[in-house]
Amino acid sequence: MPNRVFPFVVCFVRNSILPMLLSVSLLMAFSARTALAQQTFGDLSQLVKSSIDAVVLIVVNDAAGKQVLEGSGFLVSPDGRIVTNHHVIAGASSATVKLNNGAFFPVEGIIADDPEHDLALIKVPGKNLPYLGLGDSDSLTVGQRVLAIGSPLGLENSVSDGIVSGFRKFDDGKNWIQTTAPASHGNSGGPLLVMDGKVAGVLTWKVGEGENLNFAAPSKMIVPLMANSAVQPLGTSSKTVANSPAGLSKERVWTSVTTGRDFKLRVDGDYIYTEWINLPPQLQTTTAFMRSELKKDGDKWVGKVRSLLPYAFKSSYMDFWKTGQQMGTENVNWCKLEFDFEIVTLRDSRIEGRGMGFTSFDAKKCKPGKMEWKTFTWIPK
Repeated sequence: MPNRVFPFVVCFVRNSILPMLLSVSLLMAFSARTALAQQTFGDLSQLVKSSIDAVVLIVVNDAAGKQVLEGSGFLVSPDGRIVTNHHVIAGASSATVKLNNGAFFPVEGIIADDPEHDLALIKVPGKNLPYLGLGDSDSLTVGQRVLAIGSPLGLENSVSDGIVSGFRKFDDGKNWIQTTAPASHGNSGGPLLVMDGKVAGVLTWKVGEGENLNFAAPSKMIVPLMANSAVQPLGTSSKTVANSPAGLSKERVWTSVTTGRDFKLRVDGDYIYTEWINLPPQLQTTTAFMRSELKKDGDKWVGKVRSLLPYAFKSSYMDFWKTGQQMGTENVNWCKLEFDFEIVTLRDSRIEGRGMGFTSFDAKKCKPGKMEWKTFTWIPK
């Protein structure tokens, strides 16, 4: 890790602007509005036009109401969720957000805080606000063109472009996107966009010695923060662990919108446990079960779903000759199965994922036929 690093914030002391020396991260995640999320922009001006309204200036005040800091951020939902750097809002007593159209919003509080990766999710009141979508930071390549938007030195919504110049993992184990897109103090928390208009990272810090050595936190680190919804006051010392959403830390019951089954879900650190609880009445006094254990893997949870369930089949012509059982007789075989299972979206109001399922099944042999991924959506019971 370089010895001299500069977070992209503006610090106000006695009404003068001083560069704030901190070893923190620069947001590089930038993405386009939902309506344009799948579009690739050949013209930078069109990309800027479609994205800039979702980028905000964050003004931080101390307990006396004095302005002490400026940074950047960007909306990630129409109801006022904003991603920024932890170091932008750390210790803030109050803060105000200014949109590109000149509107001001008071910061209601903080939804999720991840000091380890220098990321935070804050909330302002609002509806139908412009917002950016998150891209896949793992799919970035060296040399890929990127765009940075922020408020360096308070110059609101300044735009610069460059390329992804590398991917760095330093001694502390953290991963960073290195970019040549110029950035200065005040860019902290601003998005780093790829050409399809999605956020690839969050600009966080730069090396003081050298030119265009700027670093962003990968956008995949934002995804766990989005699972939270409870708003806490600014300045609280409690931090929300990114992979243990506050609203999901206790057992809750969720209903599948595709099957109608109810599942009990519990988050425990990096692990998620689920269990099918509304078994049919005839199975409730048996040993039947369906449970899963998943572990955090990047921006999703991956594991296995295991079950012991009865499957019916009818005896065949061969069964008649082997056992003497009348052809077409109903039989039941208890099968113990294990399949891949993933959760990709984990929020207080919605869970989405996919699991391997079979299109045909030999109940007599407990042998599945063709396997394929099937998506699911769960909502609170």
